[in-house]
Amino acid sequence: MENSNSLQPLKIPAAFDTPEVELDVQNEIFKIEGNSYPENPVIFYTPVHQWFSQYAFKPLKKTIVKIHFKYFSTSSTQIFFEIFKILEDIRNQGNEVIIRWIYDAENEEIKESGETYSTLFYIPFELMEFSESI
Repeated sequence: MENSNSLQPLKIPAAFDTPEVELDVQNEIFKIEGNSYPENPVIFYTPVHQWFSQYAFKPLKKTIVKIHFKYFSTSSTQIFFEIFKILEDIRNQGNEVIIRWIYDAENEEIKESGETYSTLFYIPFELMEFSESI
């Protein structure tokens, strides 16, 4: 899919308390994966929020965001709301946006969080049990 969006990729490696983030328009990669309980979620997620805010000016016609948390703190939740709101705005512009919410089979809490988010935003959430093929 061709897009002239010159937004630079954002790559943040995972740490024990922060997820791996990979946002890359040219390769159509939108992924947040791992644990999310940073000491200061606002500081950690500011570049992610800024990236999505910039992306919203010239998004792809179809954006699939893969989110796979092992664990996240309630302090991260407000940041997720803000990011999902941007994605909802992108969808409201007439673009297709899908949140692929991936959870581990034994992690009912993460699954339930995805179900809750799916009721709060006008974005399709695909709740998917984790498997190696995703």
